[in-house]
Amino acid sequence: MGEYGSLFGWLIIIGLVLTLLNFPVKFVYRKWVSTLDKESKVKAVYSGAQKIIVKYHRFFAGFATLMLITHLIIQLQYRWLSTTGLIAAILLVTNGFLGGYGHYIRKKKKSAWLYVHRSIAVLATLAIILHIVMRGR
Repeated sequence: MGEYGSLFGWLIIIGLVLTLLNFPVKFVYRKWVSTLDKESKVKAVYSGAQKIIVKYHRFFAGFATLMLITHLIIQLQYRWLSTTGLIAAILLVTNGFLGGYGHYIRKKKKSAWLYVHRSIAVLATLAIILHIVMRGR
């Protein structure tokens, strides 16, 4: 059963990658894709992919959170509590609350919460990489 912990850990990664694509996809669009002709096939395809990534950003994060909860339960039942995993989980949950605050309370208005949200995303990514490299210590 402990192998399922690893499976759900990697499902967290998949959810996070899809979630984290939100910022770079918008950035690439603003810098390069938006300058292409309206009839450009590249612009049409990119815009379609961007709409999916941006529209479902919060659902990808929700998926990652569900996988995080499952991963944590399995790890606690069949292995141990990892310090690096706990740090990564706290950062992810904190960032989820910030994202919810920004979406539902601030109504997507940019302010300091957005920069904190992005900064914690970077810290959480680094914490997850450390967790994987240290093999769950």
